[in-house]
Amino acid sequence: MAQPQKRQQIRGGRPQTRKSPSRTKRAYNLVINFAECWKDQDDALRLAKALQQKLKHAGWDCYLDTVDDWDEFEKKVSSAIRQKSYAIVVGGGDGSVRTAAALVARAKRLMGILPFGQFNNIFHSLYGDNDPELGIEIITDGFQQRIDAGLANGTFFVGSLVSGIVPSMMEQLGNNKYPRLAMSWGKMAAKAVDETMPQSTVIKVDSFTFEAQPLLLQVHLLPRLMSLRFASAAGFDDGRLVLVYDKNGNRDMMSQYIRDLRKDKYQYNDGIQMIRGTRISIRPAEGRKWIMDSDPVEFSGNDISIEVLNKAVRVFGLKPKDKK
Repeated sequence: MAQPQKRQQIRGGRPQTRKSPSRTKRAYNLVINFAECWKDQDDALRLAKALQQKLKHAGWDCYLDTVDDWDEFEKKVSSAIRQKSYAIVVGGGDGSVRTAAALVARAKRLMGILPFGQFNNIFHSLYGDNDPELGIEIITDGFQQRIDAGLANGTFFVGSLVSGIVPSMMEQLGNNKYPRLAMSWGKMAAKAVDETMPQSTVIKVDSFTFEAQPLLLQVHLLPRLMSLRFASAAGFDDGRLVLVYDKNGNRDMMSQYIRDLRKDKYQYNDGIQMIRGTRISIRPAEGRKWIMDSDPVEFSGNDISIEVLNKAVRVFGLKPKDKK
């Protein structure tokens, strides 16, 4: 995996930069979105306060806000950006990260993540685990990296845009925790297959155009989705999208495919393929359920055009020795 171009670390309360930040920039804003908090709220608040104390001991001002609706969450993140905080730390799931990342990228600020959501695909993809304690360690270490983002018909995303069986699998899960056993995953996939109809689709990856009837249609910037490693070829800063799809809507293979993914054993082949590119278009978009970073999304019109914003979001990163 590529090394970050810039690294910073907190030492004695001051980041290692050529020019020390002004007092107005020497603050962290922690915004916890209880509207997307799958972790016990008291425990989430305890973890956020633990990070707050660590940062204060390092000499930083640190403000903590908790909200319980999406509009207020967006307002709090926007307010932190206007205050020119050194970093905005988001506590929530993938939807919270995506919402904040769009604002942070536009303002060219720095973002941290505390994974409190159902799947935390973005955090898990970036850092190799799904542990809020790891998030605290990464933020207090202070190293930075830049990650890619994407635009799908102008809508910003960070992790993935998917259709096919995955939206049906997520509906089955509802508010429950995802299963641990591969057999349970396979049963969920089999039911999703019965609820999903393959649809003739024209797909263009860069200059290559082809047709398919997929039950699985996914565009990834990051590898994980529903905690599974669907797109092992996806890199967080390589400027590439990864398309995962099946050519012929083969219902019989899907349950085994999901079981193998749960075991990290699936080898992509002619049945289900991965293709890398910088721009992907899909037609038709209508008549499908779409999930973007774990949230439902709708598109107007019949075409989706997806492109990469290379290294658009600045986030805290792993120490070089911790990179896998």
